[in-house]
Amino acid sequence: MLEGNTMFPLELSARQKADCLLEISQRQFPSPGRRQVPFNIVETLVCYGLFYVLDLHQYGGANIARVPPLVQTLAAFFRRTPGSITSKMLNLDGSRQHSAREEPLLFASLAASPTTYRQLYQDILTVARTLSIGEDLLPDFLPVHSSTQQEELAGQDDLPQQSSTLLAKAEDTLKVLDRTFALGDLLTEKLVDQRIRLAQHRFAMAVLQNCGRSCVFCGFAPHSLPIQSGLLRASHIKPWAASNDRERLDVRNGLAACPMHDAAFDQGYLTVNGGLRIHQAEVLQQSASNDPGVSLYFGEVLRPVVVLPPQAVKPGIQYLSYHQEHIFKR
Repeated sequence: MLEGNTMFPLELSARQKADCLLEISQRQFPSPGRRQVPFNIVETLVCYGLFYVLDLHQYGGANIARVPPLVQTLAAFFRRTPGSITSKMLNLDGSRQHSAREEPLLFASLAASPTTYRQLYQDILTVARTLSIGEDLLPDFLPVHSSTQQEELAGQDDLPQQSSTLLAKAEDTLKVLDRTFALGDLLTEKLVDQRIRLAQHRFAMAVLQNCGRSCVFCGFAPHSLPIQSGLLRASHIKPWAASNDRERLDVRNGLAACPMHDAAFDQGYLTVNGGLRIHQAEVLQQSASNDPGVSLYFGEVLRPVVVLPPQAVKPGIQYLSYHQEHIFKR
């Protein structure tokens, strides 16, 4: 277990977790003009978990009322405004340079030990339920955690395998955070690495949802299996390494596919045109004719047009054009 710091200790007993939850339950909304009470450690840990499901940079100012219902539910339980929760998250991941050093330090420490957070989150929910704090007040909003960071976060196979390569594109951010919070090289790198991986995780989950949790090439839809079973992947159309920060998070730059068709698309054996028709590279067509079993995956099972739900956001033409020009094996 991590030691944390004086503001956010992480060696919490069940009694301490219960005391924090009871303090929250007994609160009242502050009177107009009065400051809110500081976040306690349990609230702060719950806010860290929101990074798995929420892109907080989408909400703030005039559109804060559009935050997902989950944030509104938590805000009501914490007796806070939704904006105070997103503000806390901005402090935690170092997006606000005037935040207290202890907040990004906590984020970086938890990023360095994902098993620590998994246990803390589960323990908080267990204690909450023993106090009759139900799902309607404090929802269980994270999927069942797996044994490793790589398995826990969706879409990581779309990122560079080495963290050093991943962070090479974030040198300016690393320098700013190091200068502002002085966390040390290791924790600063963990903070930025986790920010990137969480953003990719949220992108992948949004793409899976947009595609109806099915392979757009063949219709394979393992809905009764866990969403992170590995049998359905969400990847960029224009690769992550070639995309800018905006393109990396754009759901129009993603498609969901089974592992076979995901690999074929990623390596350029399949592509999709602007009319969403699926095209096979000539070398793949020859393989389907000559090699045993290939036609099972690239014959009749392959749809002529990508399969998307009626309400889905369609892939961006600019991303499809990039794939046809730079990835497809003509």
